[in-house]
Amino acid sequence: MPPARVSSDGLHTDEMVAVVMADAEGTVVTFTIDRMAYSPSPPVVFAVVDFDGGGRLPLELTDLDAAEAAIGQRVEMTFRKLFTADGIVNYFWKGRLVRNG
Repeated sequence: MPPARVSSDGLHTDEMVAVVMADAEGTVVTFTIDRMAYSPSPPVVFAVVDFDGGGRLPLELTDLDAAEAAIGQRVEMTFRKLFTADGIVNYFWKGRLVRNG
């Protein structure tokens, strides 16, 4: 995000295929808990997620207690408010733990 024009191996240019990620799920491969960065709901939990079918993305996790964060957790995408500046609300994708039940 944004899509890369050149593949990771450098052999392909402008051959990427757009993939809808709104319903994608993945697995946390590493994470950090930042108690110093500003957040409306501190602390900030930031994770690197490997998505089913390919792709890796660093993203903020939401709707969890920091103690719940763990490598191997399943994550789904959710569109959330990031901040408001000059009366304009900014939204972006965050990860949310997949909860059964």
